[in-house]
This record gives sequence, C-alpha cells and structure tokens, in this order.
Amino acid sequence: MSTTPPRTDPLWALIPALSAHRGALIWTGLVGLANNLALVFLAVAGSYTVTLALVEHRPAEPGWWIAAASAVLLRAVLTWHEMDISHSIAYRVLAALRMALFDGFARGVPSRSPDQHTGRLAATAMGETEKLEFFYAHTLTQLAGAAVLLIGALLALGGLGPTLAAGFALGCAALVAFSVPLLRKNARLGERIQRAKSDQSALVVDVLSGTREILSFDLRDRVGEQLSVSTRRIVELERRLRVRESAAASIRELCTLAILIVVFVLAWNQPGLERVWIPAVIAGTLTVLAPLTEAVAVLTQLQPHRASAATVVAGISLPPEGPTEGPTVESLEQPAEDPGTRTAPRGPSMRMPAGPLGLELNAVQFSYAPDAPALAPTWLTIAAGEHIGIAGRSGSGKTTLARLLARLWEPDRGSIHLTAETGAHYDLRDLDLSGYRSHVGLVEQDATIFHGSLWDNLRLADPTLTEDTALHTLTRAGLTLDPGRWPAGVHTELGEAGSGISGGERARIALARALVRRPRILILDETTAALDARSESSLLDALAALRGETTVITISHRPSTLARCDRVVQLPALHREPEPRG
Repeated sequence: MSTTPPRTDPLWALIPALSAHRGALIWTGLVGLANNLALVFLAVAGSYTVTLALVEHRPAEPGWWIAAASAVLLRAVLTWHEMDISHSIAYRVLAALRMALFDGFARGVPSRSPDQHTGRLAATAMGETEKLEFFYAHTLTQLAGAAVLLIGALLALGGLGPTLAAGFALGCAALVAFSVPLLRKNARLGERIQRAKSDQSALVVDVLSGTREILSFDLRDRVGEQLSVSTRRIVELERRLRVRESAAASIRELCTLAILIVVFVLAWNQPGLERVWIPAVIAGTLTVLAPLTEAVAVLTQLQPHRASAATVVAGISLPPEGPTEGPTVESLEQPAEDPGTRTAPRGPSMRMPAGPLGLELNAVQFSYAPDAPALAPTWLTIAAGEHIGIAGRSGSGKTTLARLLARLWEPDRGSIHLTAETGAHYDLRDLDLSGYRSHVGLVEQDATIFHGSLWDNLRLADPTLTEDTALHTLTRAGLTLDPGRWPAGVHTELGEAGSGISGGERARIALARALVRRPRILILDETTAALDARSESSLLDALAALRGETTVITISHRPSTLARCDRVVQLPALHREPEPRG
C-alpha cells in the first residue's frame, strides 16, 4: 500500500493543512516586516545624524530626531506584538498539524503495510510536528520578509544609482551561489540524520515494549550496545552537519564583507551622492543584509525540517484501507444470487438501518500483500441476533475476518453486506464509517488497556458514561468490583498497559468497554484464549445474556468456548500458493 507523499516540496505540501491560519500567518509576516523596516530606518537615520555631527559639526533637522524616536517606540511595540502573536500562531500550527496527522492515522492505521511502526508514528506526531511548528510560525515569515527587504533595498539603491543596485544584486547572487552547493550537501546529510533518528525511535519503542523479554533472555548488554551504536551514529552525523554549517557561516560572512566593500566603493564614486550619506547607505545595506544572510543560512539548514515535513505529509496522506490490485468479485466463481434478495440502493455514507442487524459475506478475500493471501474466499450468512462461532486452523484468517467485519480493513475481493430486518442488504462500503463502527464492538485477545483508571478506560467508549451505568456494565461483563481487590471502585488505577490486572480481568474490562456502546454486533477474537476454565465460563455467561438483542460473533480455537454458540462455522484452509492475477 503506497504512502508516498505528493511529488512536491513537503514544506509547501503542508500549507493546505494550515489554511485556517493563513490570515494569522500573513499578519505575523507583516508585523515582522514592519519591524525590520523600522530597524533599517533607525540604522540609516542614526548613521546620517552621527556623520552630520562629526563631519559638518551640526545637528540634524528636528524631523530626523522625531522620526527616529517614533521608530524606536514603534519597534518596541512591534517586537512585543510579534512575540505575542508568533507564540500564539506557533501553538495553533502545532495543533493543526497534529490534528491533520491524527486524521491520517485514523484512515490508515492499523495498516497492512509492514513498514509501519508505532515508534516512528509517535516520533512523527510529537517530535516532527514540533520542529515544523517553529518553521511555519517563525521561519516562513522570516524568509518572506527577507525577500521583500531585498526587493526594497534594490529599489532604494537603484534610486541612488543603477550601478549601486547592480553591485548589490551581484553580491547577493554570489552569496546565494556559494551557499547552494552546501545546501545540497547538507540536504543529503540531513536526510541521513532523520532516518537514523527514526530508526532509533523504533528501536526504543521495541526495547520499552519488550522489557520483560529483554530481562528474561539477559539481552541488556546487547540492547545497550545497539542503542549506543545508533546514538554514536547520530552524534557523528550531526557533528559533520555542524562543521558544514560553520563553514557555510564563514562563507556568508565573507560574502557580506565583500558586498559592503562593493557598495562603499560604488557609493564613493557615485555622482551626485553627498559623502555625508555614504555611512547611512552602508548602515542601511548592512541592516538589510542581516535578515538576508540569516534567510540564506536557514535555507542551508532546512533539510531536517523538510525531512520532518515529508514524514508528516506521509502520515497525513495515509490512504484509507482498501483493496489491493487484483480481479474483482465478478471474476470469481460464486453461488448464484437469490432472486428474492433485495439490495438497498447504493449511495455515499448511508446511515445505519434500524432494528436487529445481520451480516452476509460474498466471496470475501484478503491479502496483506500481492500473492500473499490471508483469507480464502469466504461465503457466510449471519442472522440478526445470532450467536455464531468461527473456527479454523491457525493462519486460516480468523483475526483477519474479525478486522474486516469491524471495518478496520476492507476486503480485496468480494463484499460484505449488512442485513436489516426488512430484508434489505447494505454494502458496508456505502455506510457511514463512523456510524457503522459506533454499532460494532471488537474485543481482541490482546485488547489494549490504557494507562489510567478503570473509569478512564470505560469512558473511552462513552464520555457521558455515569458510574452507575459503568458498574452495571461491568456486572454484565462478569466483573464484580470487590472492595478488597478494587479499593477505589471504578477509579482504581490499572497500571500501564493494564499491568496491575489479570488476564481474566483484562478480557472482562475489554468486553465491558465494548458493551458500554451498546453494540448491535459484537465480535470477539480469541477473547478467552488466555483464561482459565472458571474465567472462561464467567465470560461466556455474560455473552449468553446478550442472546437475541446483539449479534455475537465468537472467533476461537477452544471447543469449550465454541460449544456455547448457536452454530459453528469452520473457515476453509488457506492455500499459500500464489494465485494467478488478471
């Protein structure tokens, strides 16, 4: 599944995600530009008044002093305002990028793509967006302001004499020309640094999540050496980048000195230009060159930001789970459609039908990658309110089927329909995704228990949940909060990833969390796999109480679990040989 970002500069590709803040960004740039123009005027006015006093021994006209004092006050106000709004827009940019990124994750995660890693996703959501926050709130407006100042300086010098403007333009061109090679080299080095940091983030997440295994197998020294090697590599790459940036800074300083010398010589020989104005011209040129050289410096250091932007763009652009390439369902042999079956009209984002719900699978097939099938062609009809068991050999696609029914993934071939009590069939692809998921509960064997209290975990399913409803739902799931075991009741802390609870309690909490939403379809994927006989029986009693009101799909390899179902369907064995395409 491709997650390649659009073929454009990723820093520009993120601009649409910030469109709601375009006005604030423009205003920030205008304030910064006005601040720089006031500084240029102060440099020119100060140089002129000082030169007038030293050379001609007379003070400048009162208008100069009034204008200079006004510029000082203006800069004070603008500097304060610029700091205020830039911090505000920085947080707004950060929020906008993260919201766009999480929208992308919601579409594409969980993904069948094997190169996705939670460590890289976390590094993108936290570290990469923070780097870009400063770029869009400060650097981008700085670059725009420098460009406007450059144009203004050329026009002002052109008014004094064409040769002055030409000399200044040639000097600026040389400054850019000498910086471009370093820009390209730094770009390649910056890419290597970003990849190394991303790999290290993935390694750290693996280490933290596998702490027990690392201690059990006594892998501390090996893991420590891996982390040391990755850290040394990053440090060495960053050292080389700093050396190159230092060399680039020296080149910029030499170019700046050369530009000032050229402007001085040309101004000295400029006909009609009074000598008293030459220091003012030099001071104004130097003040304009400061943001210009800083902008060039930023351009030579943009690669980390560009790499961060590319990572964020890839996250924002994650495509929704959809079918891989291959023949459509029409090319597969399948049972003839019942003439009496009625299909609801298709349309985008249709609402969920009312009443009990059933499911119908038509030649559903799924692959994690081309020629790597994970679910053989499957036909299955599940009646509304039925408690059906799904069995099959390991690797036959039971978990894959659960995630397809929950619409975490979409089938590559075939179709899944929702059946209403009216007899109408609704293709899942035509139903509003959020609406469908709100009526379907999925409880997996390794269901995530989030850090926090039992109450926090239950309220994830329904933020309006009351304590009385929570206790009732926990009782339905077979979990009674004994004061000795649960001293704070629903507010008892569960520990990170549920480290403070047993496997049976984890399964019942996950079931209760699903029941909080009052699902009309409940899918359990090996939920009883790690339970003892007593815990399993308690959980199955809770499921039996749902009979008739909820369609329950129990996926398990345990005969004792499946024995409580109305009927059991065996998934066909999966043939691993590559299938012909086309």
